[in-house]
Amino acid sequence: MFGFFSRKMSADVVADHYNKVKQTGIQDRKESRIFFMRNMNNWIKSQLINDAMKLVNENNVRNPRVLDIACGKGGDLRKWDISGAKHVVMADVADVSVQQAEERYKQMHKYPDNIFGAQFIVADCTKENLESRIESKEPFDLVSCQFAMHYSFVDEESARQFIKNAVGIWAVRNGEGGKFSNDVCKITYENVEELSNGNRPPLFGAKFHFSLDEQVNCPEFLAYFPLVKLLLEEQDMELVFVRNFAEAITNWLEPGRRLLESMKGLETFPNHNLSGKSDDEYLEAKAKIETLGENVPKYVGTLSKSEWEAICMYLVFEFRKKKTPAAEGETDAPEAKKLASVDQESEKKSKDIEEKQNPEEEVHHQNQS
Repeated sequence: MFGFFSRKMSADVVADHYNKVKQTGIQDRKESRIFFMRNMNNWIKSQLINDAMKLVNENNVRNPRVLDIACGKGGDLRKWDISGAKHVVMADVADVSVQQAEERYKQMHKYPDNIFGAQFIVADCTKENLESRIESKEPFDLVSCQFAMHYSFVDEESARQFIKNAVGIWAVRNGEGGKFSNDVCKITYENVEELSNGNRPPLFGAKFHFSLDEQVNCPEFLAYFPLVKLLLEEQDMELVFVRNFAEAITNWLEPGRRLLESMKGLETFPNHNLSGKSDDEYLEAKAKIETLGENVPKYVGTLSKSEWEAICMYLVFEFRKKKTPAAEGETDAPEAKKLASVDQESEKKSKDIEEKQNPEEEVHHQNQS
């Protein structure tokens, strides 16, 4: 059973929530409990965009057209400018957020330096076909969606529409009563009975409530990656890579170290103003310092335990359009059969994820300042 949720209600709830989120100044952001976590997330986005741009450039596209789905307030506009984008279409369900994104773009436009063209669209990408709303009919070279795709998994129809627009788990069952919480985030799974006796959440409509510090408190939906992969493959896309955030940090650390430092994605330990107030938040960092040699500075770059747990809930992935068509005569299995196959895989995949070791110590080691 997938459950019954109104698609319109879900979109309206999400839009209303993000429209009410207040803009904060630089000083307020610095005082946030998740200051370093947010910076780390931004650094990972920068590395992902840089990686995607390299892939696009390999196909002899120097100034790509970009579709930014669920663009929010336009936090990635500067990244698209730096990457050399030719034109960017920004789409989001929250009208106030889109207005703020457009205003941010206009502020950038005051100091023109071959800045890219842009279009801003208020739309629910889980139920509207964006094609008719986009002014230029030139194809996109790159599509980006950051920290938002899971909202479309309210039901199968919404997820499929979202994927069509884009192309052209965290397992809570170990938490008591379907809940997980720490100093920075809280997750409450809505239908706890679904998780009883080792049952798996449904592929669509697996609703939970997620709060992160004071920034997000909105109903969301689990997005099972093998299912995401299947839906994208139906649109002739192929996987380039998928990594959890811990793996992404390790992969991009050396080439992106200077940017990570300038973006303040790691907190220096020890210091007198740590974001985490409990000693338990820095046990791994403390243990790492004790292993350092006599002539090595006794500090490391780290995240608090709670921030680390929160970012490790996410995956970062990249797909590209298949270069060659399917072989003649090749047919896909019926969609229902494919979904059943994905469902059968999910328990094994969940166990694999749960058994992965936390690579935090390795990150501490590699992030010595």
